[in-house]
Amino acid sequence: MKAISLAANERELIKTTGSKKLRNSGRLPGILYGSGDPTNIELESIQFEKAIKSTEAKNFLVELDLNGSKSMALVQDLQRHPISRLCIHVDFRRLSEDSIISAKIPLHTTGTPEGVKVGGILQTMSHNLTLRGKALDIPERIEIDTSHLKVGEGLLLDEVTLPEGVTAVGNPKSRIVAVAASRITAKAGEAGEGTTESTSSTEADSSVEKKED
Repeated sequence: MKAISLAANERELIKTTGSKKLRNSGRLPGILYGSGDPTNIELESIQFEKAIKSTEAKNFLVELDLNGSKSMALVQDLQRHPISRLCIHVDFRRLSEDSIISAKIPLHTTGTPEGVKVGGILQTMSHNLTLRGKALDIPERIEIDTSHLKVGEGLLLDEVTLPEGVTAVGNPKSRIVAVAASRITAKAGEAGEGTTESTSSTEADSSVEKKED
């Protein structure tokens, strides 16, 4: 996971009204915690919004330039305005190079499943995977090839290929994607069964006729 560079300044802890004034001036209040005491900080709202749009990850890595001192941190939590959906507060978790973290990473599928080509439906159980490992080892996104999947088949969590040292959090035998039958595939199956029964019946009738002859 690549770190996004952001500049920040320390700020004094102020009341809610002070935070509102800070946001109205184009600054975003936040907190940096981890080793040592938590540090109240502020950064440019526009720059942070650009950082969010540059990545799909829910938890992403940043390099904070705090008053000239740089430190690695993870965006741990965001608070958004209920109407504008702009960020109004952000929590950063300070990291070291060896810090082990858990982060939500976007999941993408590639290829058209064989089952979809005959009318099946590709179902994605989750659009994000929670991965655990060193921050720099965790990928920014996960892609899985689904082109070989037939109707009724799927991929399990433990079948996802991950970088060395990175693991997926959750039930390893849980399905993350699957190809389900649709009305089209169901009707095709019923038609196939009907054809088989009809063929068997015809063969049986022919056998009876031969015996009567």
